[in-house]
Amino acid sequence: MNSRHNQTNKSMLKSEEGMTLVEVLASILLLSLITTTFLSFFIQAAKVNNQTDAVNEATFIAQEQLELLTYYATTKTVDETLDLMETESNGFAIESHLSKNSGETLYRGTVEVSKEGKTYAQMETRLSFRTAEDLED
Repeated sequence: MNSRHNQTNKSMLKSEEGMTLVEVLASILLLSLITTTFLSFFIQAAKVNNQTDAVNEATFIAQEQLELLTYYATTKTVDETLDLMETESNGFAIESHLSKNSGETLYRGTVEVSKEGKTYAQMETRLSFRTAEDLED
């Protein structure tokens, strides 16, 4: 009976199928390459989302500044308006300019929003500065 048991064990070992160490290592390598590829997609998507958030925030700030320029154009002088304009918001640097070419009646108002030297938003409008003194004349 003992020899029959040994023969059964030997036949089971011969017919038993399994994976070798090389196959296991190859499958681990393949899985790690696939996982790394997918992770790089997620990292790139996170970078794009951060950049999009920065552009959206800068655009909102620029639009807000243009609305302030438009409001001040009806109530303040050009110099007072420039003094009232913000120069920084949420880590962004804001540059507001008002210029008028000779012969033109409208001022050109520009707002540039940047961070660390990189411009994220730039907007422009045309304004007529009509203050109370102008209306009295």
